[in-house]
Amino acid sequence: MPSTAEPLVTLRRHGGNAPWSLAELAALADQLLVAAGVRPARPTTDRTVRFYVTRTVVQPPFGRGPGSAWGYPHLVELLAARLAQHDGETLDAIAARRASLSPAALERHTAARLAVPLPAPDESGGEDVAPTGIGWRRFTVSPGVELHLHDEHPMLRDPQHLGALLDGLRAETGPTPEES
Repeated sequence: MPSTAEPLVTLRRHGGNAPWSLAELAALADQLLVAAGVRPARPTTDRTVRFYVTRTVVQPPFGRGPGSAWGYPHLVELLAARLAQHDGETLDAIAARRASLSPAALERHTAARLAVPLPAPDESGGEDVAPTGIGWRRFTVSPGVELHLHDEHPMLRDPQHLGALLDGLRAETGPTPEES
C-alpha cells in the first residue's frame, strides 16, 4: 500500500517522475483526483488535455510531436482545472486564474483544494530519481542528463522555448551510434 503525505509534498514527489507522456499525465491526474475524493464525471483523456491547451487552461507540452513531454507544471495545471470544473467553474475562469497566479501560487492553491493526503508515487522498480528540492523543476533530457530550473524561471512560462531547448539538448546529448 503506498504511503500518504501532505498533498503539497506528495505533488512535488510526483513531479520527480516527470516527464510523462500525455496518456500518463491524464491517468496520474485522475488517480490523484480519485484519491482526494473527487471522482471526475468523465475520465481525463488525451483529447481533454489537448482541448485545455487550446483554451489556455494548461500550457502546451515541452517539445513537439512524439518527442513532446508533459512535466510537473502541466500536472498542477491539469489538477487545478479538473478541480475547478468539478466545482462548476467555466474554462474562461480557470484560464484566468492560471494566468493570474504564479506557478508556486497555483501549486499551493491546487494542493489546498485537494486537502487530503495523497498516495505517494510508486518508487519501486522505477529509475532512481534524485530529489530536486522545493522550488525546482527537473527535466530528464537523456540518460544521465537533467535540466533543473527554479519554479520562477521565465522559461517555465514559455513552453515553446523550453521545448526547443530540451529538443536541442536531447540532440546534443543522446546516445552515440556505438552506444545505442
